Amino acid sequence: MKELERITKLFIDTNWSVLSTALKEQNKFSELFFNVETLSDQQKQDLLKTFVLSLHSEASGLVDAVNYKEHRLVGHPVDKQKIVYKSVDAYRYILAILNLWGISASEFSTALTQKDDFLHYRHKLSQKKWDGQPIVLFDVDDVLAEFRKSFCSYVTLESEVFIDPENSEYYNVSEFKKHGLSNEYFFRTFIENHGLLLLEKNEIYSNLLKDLKSRGYWIQILTARPESNLTAFYDTYSWLTCHGIDADGVAFTPEKLTWAASQPFYSEAKYFAVDDSAKHAAEYVKHGIPVVVPQKSYNSEVAGLENITYVPAGSNPLDFMQKLFAL
Repeated sequence: MKELERITKLFIDTNWSVLSTALKEQNKFSELFFNVETLSDQQKQDLLKTFVLSLHSEASGLVDAVNYKEHRLVGHPVDKQKIVYKSVDAYRYILAILNLWGISASEFSTALTQKDDFLHYRHKLSQKKWDGQPIVLFDVDDVLAEFRKSFCSYVTLESEVFIDPENSEYYNVSEFKKHGLSNEYFFRTFIENHGLLLLEKNEIYSNLLKDLKSRGYWIQILTARPESNLTAFYDTYSWLTCHGIDADGVAFTPEKLTWAASQPFYSEAKYFAVDDSAKHAAEYVKHGIPVVVPQKSYNSEVAGLENITYVPAGSNPLDFMQKLFAL
């Protein structure tokens, strides 16, 4: 084995063992047929179809290395070499696709790490089963994570126009409109640049989550982030993983009450929500779900409503939640 390793080092180009250099090596081969810099978007899309179909062919060819046809009475030895070289072909098509769309090694590696975070978090969630515990519906942005402050700083930096995070509007629409800026554009680019992954953790409400968890509550993360945006989706799981947020369920929906009403526990469990949105808080309490609302510049209209526990900024919410624990 040591002799094989020695020979391999002498004769085999090890540039393929590192993703960044493997991408460059694959590009050398691709450049024999096309220059990606001169391709139109339509040509790239057509090439992607070719690469994906070729990748499918190579991946499907892997099964020929084993005995997958159960009706055949006579088999053949497993062809490990076919597994190796068909996997190489499949891998090279993946590299070609990444090169085609200018996806760097670091971008791909980040996505790979995030996918791993998601798979482990999902597996952990799959091991849990609600067994009648009281439930807390926990929001993420501006409850567990400091979204608004970070987002406004990002827009201010990118546009050179100050966007006040303490504005009284939830979506800051007037502020953006006044300066001819698009809220949707900056929200999209904020997500694309992994802004959600870099949000600070709110220590007060993350500690509340831990405390409720220790009291036996089922912690259901319920966020209005767009699930269809894969960067937002995977950044959420990586953020929860990075900050040690131990939830029992995670769901994405802009209609939180509708989601809650569709769950098996809706008519059975004792539960309340923790949410900064005046809209969601008002909908919750209208349908009998108490809400803990952190005081924000944009949600004062719900202060004083029945079943709303309005917590002054910087205060420990546990000091205001005795009625909830008595439910």
